[in-house]
Amino acid sequence: MTKIRYESATAITITGKVTDEKGAGLPGVNVIEKGTSNGTTTNPDGDYTITVEGGSSVLTFSFIGYVAQEATVDNRSAISVQLVPEDKSLDEVVVVGYGTQKKVNMTGAVSAIQVDEKITNRSLANVSNGLQGLVPGLAVNQNSGMAGRNNASLVIRGLGTVNNASPLVVVDGMPDVDINRLNMNDIESVSVLKDATSSSVYGSRAANGVILITTKSGKGQEKATINFTGNYGIQVPTRAYNFLPDYPRTLTIHQRAAAVNTLPSNFYFRNGTIDQWMALGMIDPRAYPNTDWWDVIMRTGAVQNYNLSASGGGDKSNFFISVGLMDEKGLQINNDFKRYNARFNYDYKIRKNINTGVKFQGNWSNLTYALEDGFTDDASTNTAGFDMQYAIPGILPYDPETGYFGGVMAYNEDPQAYNPYTLYVNSLTRQNRQEANANMYIDWSPIKGLTARLDYALNYFNQFRWNAFTPNQAYNFQTNTFGSRVYVGPNAGVGNFTNTGYKTLLNGRLNYNTTIAKHHEIGALFVYSEEYWYDRYQATSRNDRLHPSLAEVDAALTDIQSTGGNSSTEGLRSYIGRVNYAAFDKYLLEVNFRSDGSSKFLPGSQFGFFPSAALGWRFTEETFISQFTNKFLTNGKIRASYGSLGNNSGVGRYEQQSTLAAANYMVNGGIVKGFINRKLVNKDLSWETTKVLNLGLDLGFLNNRLTAEIDYYDRLTTGMNRPSEMSILLTGAYDAPRRNIGDMRNRGIETNLTWRDRKGAVNYLLSANFSYNRTKLEAWNEFLSRGWVFLDMPYHFLYTYQDSGIAQTWQDVYNATPQGASPGDILRKDVNGDGRISDEDKIAYPNTQRDRPTTNFALNGNVSWRGFDLTFLLQGAAGRKDYWINIYNNTSIGNQRYASTQEHWNNPWSVENRGGAWPRLNGNANREETTFWLDNFTYLRLKNIQLGYNIPVTWTKKVGISNFRIFASTENLATWTKFRGLDPEKAGNKSDAYPLNKAYSLGINIGI
Repeated sequence: MTKIRYESATAITITGKVTDEKGAGLPGVNVIEKGTSNGTTTNPDGDYTITVEGGSSVLTFSFIGYVAQEATVDNRSAISVQLVPEDKSLDEVVVVGYGTQKKVNMTGAVSAIQVDEKITNRSLANVSNGLQGLVPGLAVNQNSGMAGRNNASLVIRGLGTVNNASPLVVVDGMPDVDINRLNMNDIESVSVLKDATSSSVYGSRAANGVILITTKSGKGQEKATINFTGNYGIQVPTRAYNFLPDYPRTLTIHQRAAAVNTLPSNFYFRNGTIDQWMALGMIDPRAYPNTDWWDVIMRTGAVQNYNLSASGGGDKSNFFISVGLMDEKGLQINNDFKRYNARFNYDYKIRKNINTGVKFQGNWSNLTYALEDGFTDDASTNTAGFDMQYAIPGILPYDPETGYFGGVMAYNEDPQAYNPYTLYVNSLTRQNRQEANANMYIDWSPIKGLTARLDYALNYFNQFRWNAFTPNQAYNFQTNTFGSRVYVGPNAGVGNFTNTGYKTLLNGRLNYNTTIAKHHEIGALFVYSEEYWYDRYQATSRNDRLHPSLAEVDAALTDIQSTGGNSSTEGLRSYIGRVNYAAFDKYLLEVNFRSDGSSKFLPGSQFGFFPSAALGWRFTEETFISQFTNKFLTNGKIRASYGSLGNNSGVGRYEQQSTLAAANYMVNGGIVKGFINRKLVNKDLSWETTKVLNLGLDLGFLNNRLTAEIDYYDRLTTGMNRPSEMSILLTGAYDAPRRNIGDMRNRGIETNLTWRDRKGAVNYLLSANFSYNRTKLEAWNEFLSRGWVFLDMPYHFLYTYQDSGIAQTWQDVYNATPQGASPGDILRKDVNGDGRISDEDKIAYPNTQRDRPTTNFALNGNVSWRGFDLTFLLQGAAGRKDYWINIYNNTSIGNQRYASTQEHWNNPWSVENRGGAWPRLNGNANREETTFWLDNFTYLRLKNIQLGYNIPVTWTKKVGISNFRIFASTENLATWTKFRGLDPEKAGNKSDAYPLNKAYSLGINIGI
């Protein structure tokens, strides 16, 4: 604060002390002469001194977490005050479907996050990763670190269906907005709706929960402000594969593998070849390279975030406007992603009882990549196409003198061994995408308590993807000739692919709130909603470009070309209702319903009805309870809800329509083309239905310094849409119809504990959350074979052979059940004792899931002291086990073109290495899913640490700046796990070698 000394005769100097509720001095309290810029702050002991204009002046005392107080000077020279803690819990408002509710009166299971600088200042490329560890019951898993593909999967309360189990994302009332294309700095709050009562107003697609995002406005601001946030971070892998950059050793590993059950005369490589490469590799690295491919195609990544915003408001209007840039350089060369964001929110009061507003958000992104997931794509994972398993070190990436890309040079090496560098330079795909999201509203309150509102929203996107690969061929720098491997042919073409579409939303709603006899609050909501989707896809390609530098379709010949395109539409019509009742601020009731009709289903099965009801009791408001607990238990509420939700994600837009397919017929001895019915249609197919029971307990202790939220839920999804298996003869041209034949149950518990307090000048907060979920399959298809899907078990449970370790001697082999093993092989147990090894020897583990953990937990905290603040987040998961078997730790390798890791040299069992961690190379059944390869995916991660400093206002105000903060942040700093692979958080393709990122960043916040 700026201190001003008055020299007039009426000036009065005042001293005093500001204390807290315990009588201790409060440091950093703002003491301001009301109506002026004259002010100061209390020292570490709570003392202050200020000179004011005269005896009629008024002093204002304010401090975060305490109720502001005013004191009239009245010619006094000493004024001391005691501030009272501010309890905002009674007034805290949470965003729910189609409105807001006081948190103390909520009966549903809702978790809310206020997005502040502790989140926005992190070095994050998207919003989904920023939610990890913040909400109990929300599982957030990042599966790739690839720029532009590093968003996280979101699952609320476990796997609710084997179809799309992702939650519905609603941004400013518009469903189906891509959460990862939002600017984190534009978000004000995030609400996660987890049970049937809170989600029921979105019933048709709320079976997997709802994430509500509200963006910022200028409401409540005393003056307009301008804010700038910028940060820059570098990225390195959390962990990486240790590929062997030594070709002689790689060839030696091939020799060892080839030596199994064969004679040396059958080896592909000769010792002379290996010796020659070992000697000349140090003399002529161009002709005898030892390439470290990981070093060639990987780099230090970088991520930059910059955001500029302005906001303000008054009695008549408010606005928020922002522009942002996110620029990410991936860990791989030429993997770049850049996104631009712009937003404009504006509200205006037309009349005292009429309001209108508009929200516009646009984003533009550019993405460059070589392969969809960074290292493999669907077509090349297990073929001669690119994969790091074929990137042998005996290939030179590129020779700048000749401009050629290296190929195989060793005698007898497979010419299909690959040069990854040429892929990441010459075979790039580029994609740009534009989105525009606009919505507008007008509301009218004709009488007290009644509001009518009309909303219209449009979400438009256009995505263009193109490639024009540069022709190149493998070159042999020993013979100075081109090899047989053609990376990109001379007739390389160009491809253009366009996806475009839009979604519209029309909502009309009536909302009525009234209070009867002072103690009875009633709220009612009715909504009519229509949603419509339209999508179009077009593809064009031509071969034979006139010149490699040309990238347009018209720059290629028309001799060989192809085209394709299609469009699809979908509609949804909904009727929604909600009634809330609160008596004496302690007895709570909420009833919801939603009726949805989807164009995916046929008439008679189109509509689903999804009702719910909830009860709440704030028992601490009862006199007979509060008189005994009010000194310790500040707040207590019991919640109970039950209801149903729907899901139609397992059904295609035209899956219930009869379609035709081309077929050949024999007519008059000749073959003619015709059509056949492609599929059978189940006219009774309808919504999946999820019924949820939720029991909750909210507690607040010691004036809400300690709060606890505990929820238990039982969620049953019935009628999951599954392909039927009517007959094993119904194959080929026909598709069996879908049926509602799958049931799945989820049970779980969630807790969230928060402690916030202050000690002297130190403010601190600790928050711990924990969630446990178990899934059980109760009904499935008509036929169930032996495997990891079975009734009364988790979906994709652990089903495995047990191992007896690695056989060290022939006696170990003779003592085991016959299974074709030799010393060095993994021995499997004959569990049923029938004298043979078969699937019947596998054991099921009903408490272990393979795809996702059963338990998620997190601890986050922050502490602030005199402008300094420190924030940390610990996050982890448990209850998942899976096999560490992928293409990079393969012990059953081919005799050529396999890119070994350092572990292939050190770990395989041999007579000389009996203590090896792996079985022998090319042994028997060593790649089976046994407990030998089974890993525990439990982990604890230091997700984020952030240190910041707010420069004192007394310094920054001199240059017209209201706040100036500098900060340093780090992501994924350390991970503790027993998993032997890349990362225990990753799911899906375990052969993906693109690691997650560890980031270090610096940034600033400036407010004017």
